[in-house]
Amino acid sequence: MKRSRLIFFWGGIVACILITSIYVYSLCCSYPERVAEWNVQAEETFVKALELEVQKRGNIVVPFVAGVNSPEMKTLKSPYRSFVTLTSRYGTHDYEIPRVKFDNSLIKDTEKRMLLSYVLEEHPLNADTLNTSWNSLLIRKSIKANTGIRLSTIDLLKQTSVVCSPDSIKILEGDSLLSRYLGFRCEVEATGFVSYSWWQALEVWPPIIILLLLWLCFFLLFSYYKQITLFLRRKFVKKETVVNIQEKTIVVERKMHLEEVVEQTGLYELADGTILDSRKGLLINGEKTRQVQPQTTILLKLLLCAKDYRLTAEEINKNLWEGKGSSSQIHAAIHRLREALKDASFLIVEKEDKYYCLKMPHSIEKNSTEA
Repeated sequence: MKRSRLIFFWGGIVACILITSIYVYSLCCSYPERVAEWNVQAEETFVKALELEVQKRGNIVVPFVAGVNSPEMKTLKSPYRSFVTLTSRYGTHDYEIPRVKFDNSLIKDTEKRMLLSYVLEEHPLNADTLNTSWNSLLIRKSIKANTGIRLSTIDLLKQTSVVCSPDSIKILEGDSLLSRYLGFRCEVEATGFVSYSWWQALEVWPPIIILLLLWLCFFLLFSYYKQITLFLRRKFVKKETVVNIQEKTIVVERKMHLEEVVEQTGLYELADGTILDSRKGLLINGEKTRQVQPQTTILLKLLLCAKDYRLTAEEINKNLWEGKGSSSQIHAAIHRLREALKDASFLIVEKEDKYYCLKMPHSIEKNSTEA
């Protein structure tokens, strides 16, 4: 794996891990705050659901007789009694009302509590109906939660019966959210349970999808790294060709204006600084300028584009005369190229075996090596 690709790989991994870690940390920090905010609204909606269930029984007629022989002094504020005495078909019994139950009773008015005791005895609350009502109120507030209801009732014989909403047994195993009490003796206890899934409380699916797309894009970029870098180099980076001639590296660079992407300028810069303007047929080296014939310009471009900067006589013949040229024509073309380079550049054309090679003179290579 090349160094640049290795750097890209580990840099991308570190960046993706860093972004993911920041997001997970923000989730962990915001989860308790979101749950606390939702619990407040869940308590409000639970009390509202209880009030709605009581209001459904508001039109039930209840026989009620107030004693006239023993008038009772009343105030606007309902007094708290720790014990009440009731006479029923089971006899006369004293019932204790803990202060915490009275403080958390849904209705504190004494007469209304007495009426509610009678109504709930004849028409008890339904845990499943209450849970459904509570859940619908939460949905209206855009709160996604799992809810459960437990109803505990103490009868006149002080026996306790418990009813739970059927679809929330697992929820009831946790801590309760709050309890409210109903009736004259606070004999009916309605307890609400609520739990939140972290993906519900934090609404994490959109960010998780974004993170997955981020990781996917990184792996796609890494998989096609070579193709992408090649494309970008073709579009925006100067093209360079490196040729080895007698252990001497010569760089022939085709320059392009930054603002041009598709159309080439036709300018070539040789290793010694000589510029070939292939459009105007000029060799330029400082103050030296040499006009070059079109055929000589084409031959020089062929050598620059050839592998190892060398061509056979057959290749020259094929490109310049479509294979119909003679040896004398080839020699004349090579001579004209040598003369043009002689006036403006240090590059020379030499015959090696069956190849004509574009190269640096030995003396220049030796001086460069000694320097």
